Amino acid sequence: MSRHLTASAPPLALELSAQRRPPRAFATAFGLAAVAALVLVGGTAQAATAAPNVGLFGAQDPTFDGVYRQSLSIIGLRMTNHIPDAAAIGWLLRQQCADGSFTAYRANPATPCTAASEDENATALAVQALVVLAQPEPATAAVAALRHFQTADGGFYDNTAFGPPASDVNSTGLALSAFAAAGIDPASVTSGGKSGIDYLRTLQISCATTAGAGAYDFQTEATLHANDYATVQGLLGMLGKSLPVNPVHAFGATPTCPATVSDATSSAAAATSYISARLIATNGAIPSAFGSGTDWTTTANAVLDLEAAGAGSAAITAGVAALQANVLAYTKTAGVSTPGSLATLLLVADATATDPAAFGGVNLATVLAATERTAPVAAPAPPAPAAPTLPATGGAGLLSLGLTGGALMALGLAAVVASRRRLAANEVRSP
Repeated sequence: MSRHLTASAPPLALELSAQRRPPRAFATAFGLAAVAALVLVGGTAQAATAAPNVGLFGAQDPTFDGVYRQSLSIIGLRMTNHIPDAAAIGWLLRQQCADGSFTAYRANPATPCTAASEDENATALAVQALVVLAQPEPATAAVAALRHFQTADGGFYDNTAFGPPASDVNSTGLALSAFAAAGIDPASVTSGGKSGIDYLRTLQISCATTAGAGAYDFQTEATLHANDYATVQGLLGMLGKSLPVNPVHAFGATPTCPATVSDATSSAAAATSYISARLIATNGAIPSAFGSGTDWTTTANAVLDLEAAGAGSAAITAGVAALQANVLAYTKTAGVSTPGSLATLLLVADATATDPAAFGGVNLATVLAATERTAPVAAPAPPAPAAPTLPATGGAGLLSLGLTGGALMALGLAAVVASRRRLAANEVRSP
């Protein structure tokens, strides 16, 4: 499916646009109604809106992955026929910085972004979510900002929170996927005459090497080492593909690692051969690089890569089976559902034509949607003060009220007359 941000958008993009963008008159009317509601309920509305991050998926601290997991969740839900609500979409849009980029998370969207806080990974994934949502203006601004993260070696860096800019394969792969989603040829985005594709090729292990042939390393080092997560993120970008990955109906032969890697096609073939062999060798469960256990995120992304490449059907089958058998281990941490993993599995289900409502016995979309933060129920407004009790409205009551009022007026006039007479008498007695 093409995802161009142009007037020649395919029917699906137009359909998404129609479903996603409410009429401006409706939005204006809704805004006015909301303002009126705030004025009417006063303190109650203030208490209700004080809840942070309404619309954000996941109860976990969003400091380091808020925008990333929100973007994944939106893409996963939308592409499995579940429309993210206005609160979820609004949360993402409010996170965008004035220059079009995104940070990992802004606790207060009213606070201006700084160059040090802007994050390439968050921006690249947000671009793909905005394209899926048919939001061309925010997407175009984010694509323009994404170019600022490119360095002279053609690669892209994540952020400068921990040091000066330094390209890495993960960030570069994400950037290439974002450009592809926006309908931009990734090879055309260059710095110093080099593209992200050129950079990825410098980090790829030669097919003549015994260990890790075809894989990418994370960053430049004297001896390159296979990094599985960098490889799966770099490969999707090298393929010129983005999220979501379309299902493949006819698989080709799994490529072998070519003797010579000279362009994007041969580089992608080398990485595809590595990923396919890796999934087969691990029975569909790629081990974690940080210790014991399985890296389910890398496993899921490996499945998506092979679907995007249209190769490795046996490896895909092994990966999907392992993911289904371990769905709870992947999607829950300390008993709490994790939106990023649920969204990733939704993308796997969509790409492999697997039922997302029964993925390993879990309805992925329902569970993911249930993690969305909502505003607390407003406390009922205190009752209005009781109106003063009036006398009965019958004729007797009115007569009584009239007589009482007349008597009071008469007494008041008499007092005024008496006061004036005393004042006059005193004036007469004065010398």
